[in-house]
Amino acid sequence: MTKEKTTRCNHCGKQVGYHFDPVNHWKNLFFTVISFGLWLPMWLCMIFGPTKICNECNEPIWSTK
Repeated sequence: MTKEKTTRCNHCGKQVGYHFDPVNHWKNLFFTVISFGLWLPMWLCMIFGPTKICNECNEPIWSTK
């Protein structure tokens, strides 16, 4: 049995579970190639710093810490 991780949502104002949206690597590879590498830092931020998404309202949860 796994316990769902929870946090406080800035939009709902409730304690909610969250998930991370998967990164579409093919789309980001395409953007990186057509922008001659300028998109690469954004792609790396998506991989190494994913945004928590609220399970209730489906809005991003921004950390206040």
